[in-house]
Amino acid sequence: MPLSDLENCAVGVICGATDCTLLQSTNYWKNASQQGLPFSLNPAILYRGYTVNVLQNAACVMSQFYLAGVLKKALTGGADRPLSPSEKIFSGVSAGAISSIFAGPMELVMIQQQVKGGGLMATAGSVASQGPSTVFRGTLGMALREGIYAGGFLGIIPVVREELQKRNPDWSADKARVIGTAIAGPLCSMASHPPDTIKTCLQGDVEGKKFRDYSQGIKTVISERGVAGLWAGAPWRIFRQACCFMLFDKINTDLVPILFPHAFK
Repeated sequence: MPLSDLENCAVGVICGATDCTLLQSTNYWKNASQQGLPFSLNPAILYRGYTVNVLQNAACVMSQFYLAGVLKKALTGGADRPLSPSEKIFSGVSAGAISSIFAGPMELVMIQQQVKGGGLMATAGSVASQGPSTVFRGTLGMALREGIYAGGFLGIIPVVREELQKRNPDWSADKARVIGTAIAGPLCSMASHPPDTIKTCLQGDVEGKKFRDYSQGIKTVISERGVAGLWAGAPWRIFRQACCFMLFDKINTDLVPILFPHAFK
């Protein structure tokens, strides 16, 4: 039987908080590369904005698991049947895009902290005081990023893993997961990186001094760094997403049955 909405939320919180705690430094390095900021190994800088990032990522991934669960129930009409590969991918992409509505503003606060320093409440208050156009700055880019990202870990990776195990019955779930991630992870990361780059540039420059909007932002990045600039910081993000894809799928296949055994009887 499927997990309840509350159980899906719990799984999402576990995934999101674990991801941020283990991989916060890669997030800073990716954002710094996209904005042309200096590379740093200083933990005080790498973990700047960590609190809001944990809250944002836990809430974002929680909503993605919750929304994917709701969409799965809608697609099956409540019937107890497995989803088709296309249904899994559709529910993941849709859940990711919708989650950006509140995750986008929270990530903006984190990026402002990374760029300017300052405390969580002071930064959030400053952003909020500038109105909706600033609060939701970069949210469209995040919707594109999260749609592809959630479609990857909620849809593509499980589908690829299951297909690999079906074709190779002697393979363990871990082996299929690693190979599936190696196939699908970089594709999802590369496809979602340009909107993430422009999102990061817009959210790092809320005053619009250099990056006014998406169209002008794309032109500015390309004029300064070439087309490759749209993929600035991609190695850090590919590494992080590969870790996340394997981590989230591992949690779903190994930890969730322990936490909620009634759903697997």
